[in-house]
Amino acid sequence: MDERYLTFTEETNALDYLERASRFIRHAATDDTAWKWVIIALHGSLYGFAICACKGTDHHNVTRATKGGDRRLISFGDALKACQDPQRMRMTVMSKPLVLSEDQRAAIKKIQESFRNPFEHYIPMSWHIEIHGMPTLAIHCLEVIRFLALETGNYTMLSGEQFERVQALVSESISFLSAMPLHTELKDAPHSTL
Repeated sequence: MDERYLTFTEETNALDYLERASRFIRHAATDDTAWKWVIIALHGSLYGFAICACKGTDHHNVTRATKGGDRRLISFGDALKACQDPQRMRMTVMSKPLVLSEDQRAAIKKIQESFRNPFEHYIPMSWHIEIHGMPTLAIHCLEVIRFLALETGNYTMLSGEQFERVQALVSESISFLSAMPLHTELKDAPHSTL
């Protein structure tokens, strides 16, 4: 038997989440339950590319020591804070910190606290989710993913093909989401909010 290996880096892991998010975004046009997977995949891609953007050349920058001496990855919130810290992000002459708009900040908070965490740690209940805001939340998260993956100027190790793949996935997904009736109906509704 020939051995087969599944290989990931922090970049390919984040890109895989982005590819899954893009696939589930397309499914969400005809399958409302796909939004659960869009949320989980967007969160994974955000987290993964945030780690890539603030890691630099030393993985200790994104891990912390436990009392037992093991290394654990910093939290999602800590990774995003690190990406917004100009001191922490200054790694090259091209480096730029993440600057979130209020809409992006609100979308990430909602994705994390209102949806991803309850999906991952589901408490027995009947949960009814209004989905008209989902495309808008996803668009804001994709904009942040694009910046973290492609625009920080830091040591994110994407090949030319992977760089183009991220660009295409983000652009195509945003275009698809912008054209969805769930997005246009919400946008055209008076006094709509997320």
